Amino acid sequence: MMRAEVATPEVTVVIAATDARATVRDSLRRFLEEAGSSSEVILVDASRDGSAELAQLEFPGLRILRRPPGTLVPELWREGLEASNAPLLAFSTAQMIPCPGWLSALRARMEATGAAAVGGPIEPARKLSALDRAVYLLRYVHYLRPLAKPDSTEPPGDNALYRRERLQGLESTWESGFWEVEVHRSLTARGERLVMAPEALVEFQGGGTLLSTLRQRRDHARHYGAARGARMSLAERFARSAAAPLVPAVLVRRILSTLNGRGRKITPWLPAVPSLSLLLAAWTAGETAGTWLGPPCPVRGGTVSVP
Repeated sequence: MMRAEVATPEVTVVIAATDARATVRDSLRRFLEEAGSSSEVILVDASRDGSAELAQLEFPGLRILRRPPGTLVPELWREGLEASNAPLLAFSTAQMIPCPGWLSALRARMEATGAAAVGGPIEPARKLSALDRAVYLLRYVHYLRPLAKPDSTEPPGDNALYRRERLQGLESTWESGFWEVEVHRSLTARGERLVMAPEALVEFQGGGTLLSTLRQRRDHARHYGAARGARMSLAERFARSAAAPLVPAVLVRRILSTLNGRGRKITPWLPAVPSLSLLLAAWTAGETAGTWLGPPCPVRGGTVSVP
């Protein structure tokens, strides 16, 4: 599929890919269809499995930015943000497939509310592996439909649209990556509104391996722990670390509560329990390490544009 370069796109859709060869083709095809001729899609890739090469072969006109393997998704989003100039920026990953009308629904909700950022729900694909179901429960179950409070739910990083002008002045917030929790905290602190668009649905397709997923969850948790630890006193850090063994139980309780609140049965998710236990252990270890040691060292290496 050849695509002409959009000189001044209305929207830049930044798709992060980390070992997404199993899903990148279908994901990009749908995001490109949603973008149409007036917007652009940028793939920012840090894969070891040839995801970028497959995307380049399938979509010859697609703009692709390469980063070293091990670069985390928020760092890839930052690269896409800084490489674009569109007034609107959407973020997702190559493990997601948008439903028809996804981008239009995000833009319509943004226009109607004047919000700085608009997100959409994330549903699990029908045939997910046990590991992918575990990933969904840990990362995305909060965005399962029906959304509890669309007007007050914080947008997910993997399905969100931002006004670039509202992000001005917050550049220091994403120096280490576009970590949406930190960006959203800064936006709300200065009175900006964040909302959800219930019709702007994406589906999580999974496809990751156990080792890479555990590594990503650990590193994401270390960033989270570092951000929280920076705001804690020494005594609070000790208390947080002492309570670390309770974190998996707390997260499981939240997951079960969310499934129950959305009217979803627990039974289909039971095969995910072993993988979920491993992911929760990786998260707990990463968060504790981040609380005391700070975030993991950034991956070195510059961005390469393809072609």
